[in-house]
Amino acid sequence: MNRTLARSITPILLLSLVGCAHSATRQADESREMTPEAQSPSESSAIVVSTPQDNREFVLGEVYNQDAVPSYTEAVESMSLEQVCAELEEMYEHDRDLVSVSYDPDRDPQSLETVQAIDRAHAERLKEIVVCIGWPTRDLVGLKATQAAYMVIQHAGHDVEFQNECLEMMVDLVAQGELPASYVALLTDRIRVFSGQPQVFGTQMQMARNDLGVLVPTPTVPIEDPDHLNDRRALMGMVAHEQFVEAIQLAYEASHIDTNSSFASYETDSE
Repeated sequence: MNRTLARSITPILLLSLVGCAHSATRQADESREMTPEAQSPSESSAIVVSTPQDNREFVLGEVYNQDAVPSYTEAVESMSLEQVCAELEEMYEHDRDLVSVSYDPDRDPQSLETVQAIDRAHAERLKEIVVCIGWPTRDLVGLKATQAAYMVIQHAGHDVEFQNECLEMMVDLVAQGELPASYVALLTDRIRVFSGQPQVFGTQMQMARNDLGVLVPTPTVPIEDPDHLNDRRALMGMVAHEQFVEAIQLAYEASHIDTNSSFASYETDSE
């Protein structure tokens, strides 16, 4: 991959990282990760997360803010698909705001209790939605809502059983052409990390210092059978891991040109 091409996809990598990597600070045992690598430019734009807004006051400075935790009282069974879609889109916006909270250097560490409570509330509601309508696909609820569902399940490490149930649904949907296989790859690795097992597809990455003290993309946990990693990635429609790592590194370097980039100050908690 040449530097020009890598820089052209920098926004995708940065926003992908910002959209999901904050889950490491949400739960003590979670890892930094990258969003699924898209199979085409259109898929890429379908899974990136927009730049976080500055609406941060609902968590910052609070030990625990109950008012920030959504409460869902209406039964999903009585809701229309349009209402379910709207609710999921609200989760998307809420989650996007949590990104900025997790990366804000001035945040109160104890505010993470609020963030974790929000993640749990979202996951419980998604569980109700899935029982009623199955996994929320793009055809069913629209792009933004299905993005929201995917973000929520990624951050549901407190409920690995539910993650596994959703993973089974996703596998079937991939076989039917309803979802890109990369969604399955990322969630598989997420579950593996939560369960203390090696990852399969190398999607869980962090910026960590090497022996020379230089920040480089590094797997958050070991990769199982690394000799056949690229074979597995190819089956999921994903680029070779070396290209993935190179793109992350170049995006990280390019981000220093933009001092407003979240990636510019991004380092792993486990240095």
